Amino acid sequence: MTHWKIVIVGVVTVALTGTLAALPDAAAEKTALLKVDEAFSADAQRLGVAEAFVRYAAPDARMLPQGKDVVSGLDAVGRQMAGFPAKATLSWKPFHADVAASGDLGYTLGTYELRGTDAAGKPQVSYGKYCSVWKKQPDGKWKWVVDVGTSSPEPK
Repeated sequence: MTHWKIVIVGVVTVALTGTLAALPDAAAEKTALLKVDEAFSADAQRLGVAEAFVRYAAPDARMLPQGKDVVSGLDAVGRQMAGFPAKATLSWKPFHADVAASGDLGYTLGTYELRGTDAAGKPQVSYGKYCSVWKKQPDGKWKWVVDVGTSSPEPK
């Protein structure tokens, strides 16, 4: 009986060692996720906000726009963002990321700045904060699955 206990402990130890070795590097995943969110903001400047939001969205993405119903799905995200004013700019900077131990789900927190003009053409600037939930896709790329932002006073 002792022999079987040793064999079982050995098998369990090998199985657990393989599982632990397969866990993603949490620090590296957080850094990668921050870089993706920064690239997303850069692409919003380069390609336009609407195109960037669609490019970085997962097929099952959901937006929680302020004062509106939930926007669900890639096509709906495209329709929602198509209404973004052409001359307005939206830039953001993530300041925090975390990733699940499994390495396939994470979130970023950050601040944003929205610049545009009012109906009279006067420049307007508004500020806010956001939370984006990201999911690693089958191809290994991070795509956002939930996006929510709220307005804030000008940062100090």
